[in-house]
Amino acid sequence: MNVSRPISVRVRFCGYPVEVMGSSLLSALLLPLALSVHVQAQIPASVPPGAQRVTMLMLNLSASCSGDIFVHGVTVAHGGMGAVRDLSSVYAMSDSQRISRGRALSSGDGSVTLTFRPALTVPACGEKDLSIMADFSPDAAVTGEHRLSLLSSGDIDAGDAIVTLEGSADAPVRRTAGTEQGSVATEFLPLLQRVTYGDHRIVARLRLTAEGTYDQIVDAITLTNDGSARDGDLQNLTLETSRGQTLARLSSLREHLAPFVLTTPLAMERGQVFLLTVRADVRAGRRRTIGFTLEEPGDLFSHRAQTRR
Repeated sequence: MNVSRPISVRVRFCGYPVEVMGSSLLSALLLPLALSVHVQAQIPASVPPGAQRVTMLMLNLSASCSGDIFVHGVTVAHGGMGAVRDLSSVYAMSDSQRISRGRALSSGDGSVTLTFRPALTVPACGEKDLSIMADFSPDAAVTGEHRLSLLSSGDIDAGDAIVTLEGSADAPVRRTAGTEQGSVATEFLPLLQRVTYGDHRIVARLRLTAEGTYDQIVDAITLTNDGSARDGDLQNLTLETSRGQTLARLSSLREHLAPFVLTTPLAMERGQVFLLTVRADVRAGRRRTIGFTLEEPGDLFSHRAQTRR
């Protein structure tokens, strides 16, 4: 009778021969962590001065099956016949959320390093999309041309993972054209009473004012809690108008962020003022603090309405 024997393979570990058998063969021959970065194709486009959340570079990150990969940051470089000061802020987004602070491009070499806090997790055998966005200055020069690129695989900080860059490292040119689009100014107002434990508490009040020549449409507002409350400390958050209309809902804070995406975009005539309130079920103790701000100008995402007044 033939009796099967476990597979036996001799490998060298730290310079010494080792015999491994059976299922231990896989663990002995584990491949290193590897991250594949693919630059996705985009169509060249024109953007007006003052435009927000302009997609400059779209990346698809794919992890090998050896384990989760934690991406800590990325460095991009400016190119094109345009001044770096035309881009007032550059930042990274994933899953429709900003994951880095906005930073200005270096006036020296036109580069900027964006650090992700927390790190962006690409699951083993999985993938994540990462977008590099920019806000254009209201006084950006017309006909300026701008692109942001990865110069090498070393521009992706993925810890010990081996990074390979696939496809073209360049993104299409974004050309500034047209007139300044206006903006929405944000002012945080003091709370009328102390926040206490309980349901439907007012945790923030803000005033929005449509500035400039054009009417504005507000699509999203991401608020940042500078206090110590996190995640489930605030639940069932709602963004409401002074008339009680609910514009957006969140089940809870996401770390320290409240990324509201308006179910019905808020239309504002130029010069119009809206008072908004954020309510939440407060589940935090007294030691937790709440103090909402707009961390980046682009965290209030608005665009020009089509009708000029």
